[in-house]
Amino acid sequence: MSKSRNPEPEPATEADLRNVRPRTAAALRRWIKDYTGIHIPDKAVCEGHQSPWECFEAIHLKRPSVALILGSRGSGKSFLSALDTHLTSRWNPDHGTRILGGSKAQSVQIYHALRDIATRYEGEKGDDSGSIEKLRKDGAVYGNGSEVEILAASPTSVRGPHVPSLKLDEVDEIDTDIRESAMGMCLGRLIHRKSKKKIKKKSEASASVIMTSTCHRVHGPMSQLIKKAEEGKFPLYTMCAFEVLERCSKKRSGPKVGASYENCPKCPIARYCLDVPEGVEPKAKRSDGHYPIDSLIQKLATTSTRIFEADYLCMATAGEAAWFPNFKEETHVSDAAEYDAGYEVHLAVDTGVFTGAVLFQVVPRREDHGMVDVIHVFADYLSEGRSAETNARAIRELAARRCSGRWNRATTDPAGRSRNAVGPTVLAEYARSGLLLDAWPLSKVADSLALLDSFISPSLTGVQFHVHPRCESLIRALQSYRRAKRAGQWLDKPEDPQHPHEDLIDALRGGLRAHYPEGRTAPSPMKRVQASKVL
Repeated sequence: MSKSRNPEPEPATEADLRNVRPRTAAALRRWIKDYTGIHIPDKAVCEGHQSPWECFEAIHLKRPSVALILGSRGSGKSFLSALDTHLTSRWNPDHGTRILGGSKAQSVQIYHALRDIATRYEGEKGDDSGSIEKLRKDGAVYGNGSEVEILAASPTSVRGPHVPSLKLDEVDEIDTDIRESAMGMCLGRLIHRKSKKKIKKKSEASASVIMTSTCHRVHGPMSQLIKKAEEGKFPLYTMCAFEVLERCSKKRSGPKVGASYENCPKCPIARYCLDVPEGVEPKAKRSDGHYPIDSLIQKLATTSTRIFEADYLCMATAGEAAWFPNFKEETHVSDAAEYDAGYEVHLAVDTGVFTGAVLFQVVPRREDHGMVDVIHVFADYLSEGRSAETNARAIRELAARRCSGRWNRATTDPAGRSRNAVGPTVLAEYARSGLLLDAWPLSKVADSLALLDSFISPSLTGVQFHVHPRCESLIRALQSYRRAKRAGQWLDKPEDPQHPHEDLIDALRGGLRAHYPEGRTAPSPMKRVQASKVL
């Protein structure tokens, strides 16, 4: 009698493979490609940085107790955190995850990422929508009993139930006390399994806290966390815009010439892209991500150097107390700021016990990358304890001397609409004295200061801010305007009060906000035509 042979095992079905948890980096990468189609760049192009894949592999497969991800805006750090949340939830029954966003808008962004990963992305072998039973704007429920909750960080949201996974997104926007309270929610779980001999304890899921953010607040929460990570308290993973930048094509760069390429000298981001060791290809020639090069150039053109390098290149934020550390007399103080009758004149006034006013012009200048605006401040005014009538008369006399009494737009603080102790509004008092002022748009102080700083510290080459040497009060204000300090830390808001410096700075930032109500935008290559010629 011949021996019986075991039948060949049947090959696993696609459904079986979908539910087989990857235990290695290669298997994980294959699963993501097969069932989501998501491409995660796997090459770091900046010294000291990690690729998005290295970051994701570390937080998902190694599941650190605490980890910090420093990522640029648009780098996909929130998306990768959402992907880790989805995969951890679908493979761990009854797993709990809480995601706290630095703001409501950030929490909505996390929801969109989770929704897209689970229901809209599809790989070569299908999607993974079947793993989720219910998807809500504030979370998700999985078929295996796992739950995800998405909330804006607040004193009440951090008092929820204990969960093994805690995600803190845009931690630089989360108050330190709230973040530290949230840590109490993260708790690992143990499964009790009975056998004939004894009860064995096996960890269902270790506790893991993943914090992601940009670092743009001077000595803010993220800055302090980075310092702790550098001291070895938990791992830090860094990925900037170059790690996720699209590959620079030959059509854009031109042929290779020496160590770089033909068109590199004309590229606005060249000084960052070519900052590589000798013999190494430019960063954009090695990157392979989703972020368009033109979009990065746009950010460079419309933000200050400090903001661009902090938000998009993950460089350390400046730690100086001065709000405008890049303002230099030898660079920005120039006779070039003198009044030019060919351009509009803007008058901006900040009223109060101290009254500050500036007269400036916005002068367009052609650069290699297009037209840029240059600010010329040619006159300033500062007084203390004077009436609105006296100030109005003095400002009109100043304008008569410096620009033939001409201005095209005059603006002031919206607070000027309020009645004073006597009765009339400040605006009415100035109007009665022959100075008609409109209110400049309301905006956050930090936003309008960032607008001013984008001219003082432009990311692109060339000086975009000039102040005339006779504007001595404004020059001192720009040199002396400081950040607030609390508990030994410099904050991302100005010290208050800062008379008389703040009165001139407020007038200048308010006048710029009136001209740029939506902030600076990149120049459009499209020509403007009258509607009558189109219709």
